[in-house]
Amino acid sequence: MNFFLAVVAALGQIVLSFYGFWLIWRVLLPELPGPAAVEKRIAPYAGYFTDPFVRPVAEALHVPPRLVALLALIIVAIGSVSLDRLPQLAG
Repeated sequence: MNFFLAVVAALGQIVLSFYGFWLIWRVLLPELPGPAAVEKRIAPYAGYFTDPFVRPVAEALHVPPRLVALLALIIVAIGSVSLDRLPQLAG
């Protein structure tokens, strides 16, 4: 059973890590300060709020998409830490 929980935790870590990277790269990075010219930015191909969850949640809650993306990143971090502790809690 511990092996199964360790595998589930590892797979969950991979998914959450990728989603956290996605949030930073595709959603938050274009909003960070930088050169005005798109070709000189670190992420010239990053779109603005291209995450499928950010815009609908922001519209439903009537808050800026940047706030939803930051909250999603915090939730991903909490989930990642929780998954890391899952095998330890199982004993």
